[in-house]
Amino acid sequence: MNITIRRAGPADEAVCARLVYDAFKDVSERHGFTSGFATVEVARRVVRVFLGLDAMWSGAAEVDGRVVGSIFYDEGDPIHGVALVSVDPGTQRRGIGRRLMDAALARATNAAGVRLIQEAFNVHALGLYTSLGFEVKAPLARIVGHPGPVPPGVAVRTISREDVDECDRLYVRVQGWSRRVDLRDALGDFTGYAALRDGRIVACTYVLYAGVVAWAVAETDDDMMALLAGVGAAVKGPVGVNAPTGTAFFRRCLGLGFRVEKPLTLMARGGWRESRGCYLPSGIY
Repeated sequence: MNITIRRAGPADEAVCARLVYDAFKDVSERHGFTSGFATVEVARRVVRVFLGLDAMWSGAAEVDGRVVGSIFYDEGDPIHGVALVSVDPGTQRRGIGRRLMDAALARATNAAGVRLIQEAFNVHALGLYTSLGFEVKAPLARIVGHPGPVPPGVAVRTISREDVDECDRLYVRVQGWSRRVDLRDALGDFTGYAALRDGRIVACTYVLYAGVVAWAVAETDDDMMALLAGVGAAVKGPVGVNAPTGTAFFRRCLGLGFRVEKPLTLMARGGWRESRGCYLPSGIY
């Protein structure tokens, strides 16, 4: 099979969206789970955002002139992230996913590391990523629930680009590397939130849609829960996060009635440091 990898652009939006929808629907339903992309239009909204980001490298795999795979690779910050890898279900197990990953990882020469979130039931993807040098760093669970009210002494408000520097300093303290570019770009499309104690930002995040939180970082578990409570109040509904399962924070969420939707795995290649605070990964890392 002659596989060609090229850069994807706006003209590929529709075909890439269909690939994302079909690929994730196929693997999720084969393992008894519901895909995170409920419709092609949901997938298309995500693809449109990714194609519009300067920090995101978008690739397409072609066979005989037909697009059969796509990848979105976040290279804006020191830690790069594999956002989405999708291969047409009818052409899987033929090396297309590996070629897409090879093309993306060739861009990681100056990265401090590369990370990704993998659906834990997708054993073929686990094998591929492991063979490419990724290691499992943490089991995660996608959970959804109501965090309760914002506690006394904490204020939760929306953030703007004027808050990016302070939020990034918090991220660096907890995670070890900057994620400034991702937060700056996200605030152009999504709403960001911060929890403050005595006027100081102690937790921050941004919300993708309908209460689905991207990454979130906080000094303490209490600060994180206060932030999620503020997000829940703002969206007037449940909040969805990716939580490391081996933590007291995860058990605390379950105690509040959060529902587990599916298992995930955080994988990394290169630079890694354990969190010095509370951290909830996004769908990228």
